[in-house]
Amino acid sequence: MKHFAAVLLLVFVLGLPANGSANQPLPAQHSPTSSLTSIKIPAGTKVELVVMRPEWAQSAKNGDIIYARTSFPTVFGGAMAIPAGTYVEGTIESVTLPTRKFDRAEIQVLFTKIIFANGYTVQLPGATTTPPAPAATPTTSATPAQGETLIAITIQVYPSNDLLLDNGAEVEMTLGAPLQLDAKQVAQSIPLSRMPQPGQLKSATLCRDIPGSPGTPGTPDTVIPGSPGTPDTVIPGGPDMPDTVIPGTPATPDTVIPGSPGTPDDPGYTCPTKPLVISSTPVNNQPTQNSQPVAAR
Repeated sequence: MKHFAAVLLLVFVLGLPANGSANQPLPAQHSPTSSLTSIKIPAGTKVELVVMRPEWAQSAKNGDIIYARTSFPTVFGGAMAIPAGTYVEGTIESVTLPTRKFDRAEIQVLFTKIIFANGYTVQLPGATTTPPAPAATPTTSATPAQGETLIAITIQVYPSNDLLLDNGAEVEMTLGAPLQLDAKQVAQSIPLSRMPQPGQLKSATLCRDIPGSPGTPGTPDTVIPGSPGTPDTVIPGGPDMPDTVIPGTPATPDTVIPGSPGTPDDPGYTCPTKPLVISSTPVNNQPTQNSQPVAAR
């Protein structure tokens, strides 16, 4: 008993726990933020964009660069993944122009890279390994490769406007494959990012002069004079007979027929209706046994 007490006293003096783990360090306390080195965004994540440069029906073609910015932050796993205001770049893969009977256009865009405000650039999966698309024609659409972020943008267009895709047009990009990001680079870009402000992206719609016409002066009122009336007619009576009075006719007022008002000058200035993005649909890029190119309308 005395021997056991001596052992306990020795342990107490040395400050050693009785289980013999005196030299083991305490487990380090790591917060999720401090230990985060990368952010993985899954395929199918939707990223909201606004277009930064317009596309015109007469000049849009395969290979044209599409520039956009994120209009809303993308958050995944409790961490900021893509701040609002981040630049996104893509290329046109296919253009389907409207016809006389169908007033919608479709532009297929292959999004290729994301450029953060601090210069950190991420190539989207599939963007560097895919061969260039064939020449654009009005009747063909691109065939997507696996993992590409290929989006079909459907637009309501108007015959009076040659614009296909306007500044500030809202487009939704759906990632075709998982995306790995450097968490440190993303964190450095957050204070530098600036979300596009309403009205910052002015519409590229061209208001133009058209042949005008002068106004008309109008016509004055037409006045038809009334009659002045006639006095009473008095026929004197005979002896012991009263006079005979024939009443006259009362006067009538003038009749006024209002003239027509004039019309203002037509300056001949018009602004066509802006194109409207109806949908942004990911083109199926998962290989199947019966996969076929997307047919143009």
